[in-house]
Amino acid sequence: MSKKSVLQPAENQETTNRLLDTAERLFGERGYDGVGMRELAAQAKANLGAATYHFGSKKALYIETFMRRFRPINAQRMQLLEAAQAEVKTQGRPLTVEKVIDCLARPPYVLGLEHPNFNALLARNLLTPPAFLHIALHRELGPNVEAFIAVLRRLLRDVPEDLIRLRVMFSTGSLLMFSQQMERLRPARDPKFDESMLKELVRFISVGLQSEPAVPAASRSPFPRPPKLPRA
Repeated sequence: MSKKSVLQPAENQETTNRLLDTAERLFGERGYDGVGMRELAAQAKANLGAATYHFGSKKALYIETFMRRFRPINAQRMQLLEAAQAEVKTQGRPLTVEKVIDCLARPPYVLGLEHPNFNALLARNLLTPPAFLHIALHRELGPNVEAFIAVLRRLLRDVPEDLIRLRVMFSTGSLLMFSQQMERLRPARDPKFDESMLKELVRFISVGLQSEPAVPAASRSPFPRPPKLPRA
């Protein structure tokens, strides 16, 4: 095998990473419509042909800036949740709502500290994501969220399912907006400070999830579930 053939995959991966890092920063600053592929490639120190070769289109690149972060987040969430459930059997520790929320919130919280540009990208797309991105995120995140809701339903038998879903949505918004402010709040890179802030956030969300409904179910209409998305 030639030296060139050995180096080529590494060089391709380096170019891909530069393009994704640059896309994460620029799309976070200006949004999808505010960034052109030619400028993005130039700032990533790659030619336009390389960007097209690696991603095919601006839309595909935009989606991948999210997916490369969410895939490991989802995997870590499930690993933490499975480990917490295993402790119930092996160590006799009860599974608490607070522990479940820690499993849900910890991976994106830690990732946001390591990649603050991603928090800016998420915040920009929180309210009005492009339709194509909404579909992609739903497909990636939907099964993961459902796994956590299933566990919360078993732990919160006195809270209606539609209210659990609504409160999980509230918690996602709280996590995102809080994470976006962390760079400003942190006095320095201090693991103890970061952990204490996460624990306070988890406690805040957990107490809200477990609280009695503000409006009894008999006095309100059911909260709507998210609409089904088109296939493409």
